[in-house]
Amino acid sequence: MKYKSIKWVLKQNIKNNVNTLWTWDREEKNFTQIYQNYNDKLPIYTATRLLELINQEIKETASL
Repeated sequence: MKYKSIKWVLKQNIKNNVNTLWTWDREEKNFTQIYQNYNDKLPIYTATRLLELINQEIKETASL
């Protein structure tokens, strides 16, 4: 999986200095931008950190 859409959204948030927080359910491959309600079982990431983690995931799965 290349995560093209979410990477584009995150890069736009970073470029435009939009301060958002995200969760990433890796099992369901679901990303959620946090407004008010969120699942407190999932870690919360900034756009920059989530983009780093996605790129790391891509590298790790490509080497399998």
